[in-house]
Amino acid sequence: MKNAVSFRNSEAEIRHLEERINAELKFAEKLCGFHKENAEAWQGLIRKADKIVSDAAATGDLEKISAAVSEAEKILEPVAKFAKNYSIYCVGHAHIDMNWMWPWQDTVATTIDSFSTVLKLMKEFPGFKFSQSQASVYAILEKYNPELLGQIARRVKEGRWEVTASHWVEGDKNLSGDESLCRHLLYTRRYMKKLFGLKPGDVEIDWAPDTFGHAATMPSYLVKGGVKYVYLHRPGELGPKRPLAFWWKAPDGAKVLVRNDSGQGYNGAVNPGIIDPLCNFFTETGLPYVMFVYGVGDHGGGPTRRDLMRAIDMDSWPIFPKVVFSTSREFFKRLEKDASWLPILDCELNFELAGCYTTQTLIKKCNRFSENRINDAENAAALLSKISGFKYNAAEFEECWRDTLFSQFHDILPGSGVHDTRTYTHGLFQKTMASILSEKTKALRQFASKIDTTFAGLPEEPEVPASHVPAAMGAGVGFLATQLQVSHAEQSVGYGPRPFLIFNTQAYARNEIAEVTVWDNTSGRGHAEFAKLPFSVVAPDKKTFKPQLITSGAYWGHNYAKFAFPVEIPGNGYAVYTIVEKETDKKVEAKVWQLGRRHTCFYSRVERQCEGLENEFTRMEINMVTGGIEKLTDKRSKKDLIVSKNSSLLEYGVERPHGMTAWIVEHTGGYENPKVLSIERITEGPYINAVKVKMKIHESEFSMVYEMRADDPKVYIRINGTWFQRGTQEAGIPVLRFAVPFTMKNIKARYEIPFGAVDRECNNGEEVPGLQWAQVAGDSDKTKEGCLVLNDSKYGFSLEGNKFAVTLIRSSYDPDILPEIGNHEINLALMPFEGDLKISDAINEGRGFNHPLLVTGTDVHKGNLPAVSDLITVKPASVILSAVKKAENDSSMILRFYNTSGSKTEISVGFNSKLLGRIKKAVETDIIERPLEESGVKVAGDTVKFAIAAKSIATIAVYF
Repeated sequence: MKNAVSFRNSEAEIRHLEERINAELKFAEKLCGFHKENAEAWQGLIRKADKIVSDAAATGDLEKISAAVSEAEKILEPVAKFAKNYSIYCVGHAHIDMNWMWPWQDTVATTIDSFSTVLKLMKEFPGFKFSQSQASVYAILEKYNPELLGQIARRVKEGRWEVTASHWVEGDKNLSGDESLCRHLLYTRRYMKKLFGLKPGDVEIDWAPDTFGHAATMPSYLVKGGVKYVYLHRPGELGPKRPLAFWWKAPDGAKVLVRNDSGQGYNGAVNPGIIDPLCNFFTETGLPYVMFVYGVGDHGGGPTRRDLMRAIDMDSWPIFPKVVFSTSREFFKRLEKDASWLPILDCELNFELAGCYTTQTLIKKCNRFSENRINDAENAAALLSKISGFKYNAAEFEECWRDTLFSQFHDILPGSGVHDTRTYTHGLFQKTMASILSEKTKALRQFASKIDTTFAGLPEEPEVPASHVPAAMGAGVGFLATQLQVSHAEQSVGYGPRPFLIFNTQAYARNEIAEVTVWDNTSGRGHAEFAKLPFSVVAPDKKTFKPQLITSGAYWGHNYAKFAFPVEIPGNGYAVYTIVEKETDKKVEAKVWQLGRRHTCFYSRVERQCEGLENEFTRMEINMVTGGIEKLTDKRSKKDLIVSKNSSLLEYGVERPHGMTAWIVEHTGGYENPKVLSIERITEGPYINAVKVKMKIHESEFSMVYEMRADDPKVYIRINGTWFQRGTQEAGIPVLRFAVPFTMKNIKARYEIPFGAVDRECNNGEEVPGLQWAQVAGDSDKTKEGCLVLNDSKYGFSLEGNKFAVTLIRSSYDPDILPEIGNHEINLALMPFEGDLKISDAINEGRGFNHPLLVTGTDVHKGNLPAVSDLITVKPASVILSAVKKAENDSSMILRFYNTSGSKTEISVGFNSKLLGRIKKAVETDIIERPLEESGVKVAGDTVKFAIAAKSIATIAVYF
């Protein structure tokens, strides 16, 4: 047996020697190409060395082969002097996907096991260094294994464990909203400071190798968050060739230094093949060094003992590059010194794995609603804390953001996970919504209690027996919380005037139609009878007008009526409107109406009647066969944007079967229209009119509600139904999309991205990413006409010819076999416009669509605050106020802006000093709330003024 072991060891030694000399000869050949002045002489040495080794190898004798290798290396000594001028920076790493193909408990175990191994290796190999990204993995240790975290902290202090976590996770950079990206930096920086004492300057890298593409604006926020370098692997194919190293420039001129590892990857194994990325890097850049990231990854693991031993061994080979245990920082610092001449790319780094823009719609909806609802809650809480002394719950907001940021991991938000991935994310979402709705409700109700709401009169106690006393106070508990709105539970005494606080979290004034819920529990009176009572609305200026009854019903022991009416809410401000049980003489002019005629007999109808909606801006005719829009007219320009006899807007298709269905989009075999079951009017009145189309799509039934509102050019489209279409390897991937056949020619499309928008020359049906809106515009006769397409939860769009589509549902079948079965609620809108629509206008429309007015009831009481007021005003309109929050480290208020204009812009931000207090000072900060050394912010009374660069981001801290 000993002889057998000895024989095997001899074989292994021979293979190792052969591998060594072959690698050295290969590298020597490469060096001939790099140093042509020595190539002829070196080629002779290489041939001589090769022959000596080949002759010895033919004998199979270990001693002869070993001696031959030594002799060959001596022959190649002239080459060896040059070989050691080249370096491979070996950066150990464990790529740990958050909940990719496994549940949360597996992610936790994987993290703990991987880091335990790394720490053991550090004891055995004193020169070994390791780099690890993602704040989420350190949070796992803090909660589940703090002792291990303590060991890591000691290695961080030694400089052997490099923290590369500038973001909470390695998240998606196309589907995440702008404020989410800021919070990745903010909370991760603070957390790394808390755990390891690290400053932002200690972690200057965005480690994002597996992220599926990168929006064009990414360098802007990275630079303003202390990030200088980016390590990536998926830079996309659209546009210019992606160099292996380059400067990436954002529209505002901010630049980051990028190492593009697309040719190699981030889960490398240490072997002689590591000279290939070095040689490729040298060939392209002329730089004699490269970063090589190694370690078992995806499901963690990290560097192996063999990796380390091979690196040490190969470093000793004379005709081989230096193999250096390194950190990414060491590589980037050297690259930065040599990088002045590297090419500059000023484009988006897309597209990668386009199926991920549309897969797992529940996860995507959770992300959008989390981002926007947290943003709203912080806005309200920050402002109201200054006005009413409301306690701003920073810890709760941070936890909500952390859970949302976690769910933006590049296999969670893109939808390329399993069933457990989705259920865990949905659980985090419900937890977040519970916190946010609670904080928002507390803030608004406390604020409402400070406002004088007596302008519409005082309630009068009804003179009735105890058995008939109204019992509506407290009715409707939790009403609309499922719809992710502030609860519409009755806050008044249940009779008399019912005041409602309506709060606007956006910086522009909004003239919209608001909806409120009024409750009743009068003995012997049903909801239909209650709804017929003569209600009126009293505005803050005491003008009275009639509301529109939308619906009535019963809810857990109480009756309700829902009313709609026009409101005017100042930018980042509020107003109180009151519903009173009183008739008004003022007639309401209908500003939106149904098309066609109603039959005088209520149960009959006019045959072949065309349904549709119209207001002063827009006219829409419904095709009674397909249920789609037959004609959409912009009445201001008198142009038809849609003229179609065949479109139903909803289209069903099936992608042919293929692999990686969650990630990759394949061609479909054409699209079919759903079967129309019915078309009926469901809402009629002076402010809102709506028509519902019921449809059947194979086994699935959906309704599509068209709605138009007074003084609003948009056509609102609400889609609701249960999807039963399952994707399989045999049948393919069922797809439902919203497809609009526009009439314009030479159509171009613009899409919202974080901090701005991008125009794309994609007109072949390619699936591309976008956020809250997309815009199409083209030639219409001799003028330009366009349409803004708004959405509340979708991210994948396509343009083919003149047909623009939003992908609504896509039933991929791997790795999750049933990602889409269930109920779907989708909100869209079409807004026609003439000429060109400013990016800022499109962004504000998208924000308004995704940040509805906040409504909460209150009671009648005196207070020291007026019934209507603005709180913050921003000029000019080209600048977007994207976030308002309390500062992390002091009592100041943080405001975040971005400039959509192509030129430097002077901003004027006005504050209501009567409510918020006098401004003491204001300073500009970076995204992580560090004051800038040079700040041009000036305070003049209740106004803060400063300049913002073109297409740039700015953050200011205001002290009251």
